[in-house]
Amino acid sequence: MSDPFDFTGRVALVTGAGQGIGRATALRLAAHGARVAVNDRSAETAERTAREIQTAGGEAVALPADVSTSPAVDDMFARFAKSFDRLDFLVNNAGISLYRSLLDCTEEDWDAHIDIMAKGTFLTMRHAARMMIAQKFGRIVNLGSYVAQLNCTTKYFGPYCAAKFGIIGLTQVAAQEWAPHVNVNAVGPGDVATDMMELEWEQEGARRGVPAAVVKDEYRRRLILAKFEEADDLAQAIMYLCSPLAAHVTGAHFIVSGGLPYKAEPGQND
Repeated sequence: MSDPFDFTGRVALVTGAGQGIGRATALRLAAHGARVAVNDRSAETAERTAREIQTAGGEAVALPADVSTSPAVDDMFARFAKSFDRLDFLVNNAGISLYRSLLDCTEEDWDAHIDIMAKGTFLTMRHAARMMIAQKFGRIVNLGSYVAQLNCTTKYFGPYCAAKFGIIGLTQVAAQEWAPHVNVNAVGPGDVATDMMELEWEQEGARRGVPAAVVKDEYRRRLILAKFEEADDLAQAIMYLCSPLAAHVTGAHFIVSGGLPYKAEPGQND
């Protein structure tokens, strides 16, 4: 049997790939043969990830851009076209997370979350889909979240939850409109050991007046698997959705959360 994870000849674009899940995804796709366009809002971090891929023997191009604005996305794809003549995989990972109550959220807070995540996903998908439909092949993977499920929303993350639910809606509509040649899915992380999560623990600890380490351990103990995900755990799930093994998967929100939010508390089932 041929290797389903041999992506030689494929081209991928990963947004928010300067760090965390995006970086892990870009590195893993490249390690399996894909040529990778590395996007991040910061030119420095985009170029750093691209250099990592190149140093390891892969092919990568840094495409810094703010995906929350249409002119920036248009320009990014114009630069993309100078290096690549096709696009097989799009991974929409760019995102932010602000820990704040709804009453304390500003309009700027709301706009930042919706624009970077929901609108950014729409803008990049629209460009990518035209290329993928023309070549009659494509895989789009958007970053959802375990919170974007019924009864799983988390207080103090109003704009974040709204943006992630929006992404799931976009994913399901796009899967219908762009079939049969383009599969569109989402991956929903739980608590991933990234800089973004560390900031969340610090923010919650500050609100509650407890050390961030205490909050972090509370988060860990609520997981069925009792340990945090690594960014590469999500990268591997994204790899699966890009592979032939997932040829008949589309419109799905693939929750990869270590069991969130399903762990029973002590005594709950006594």
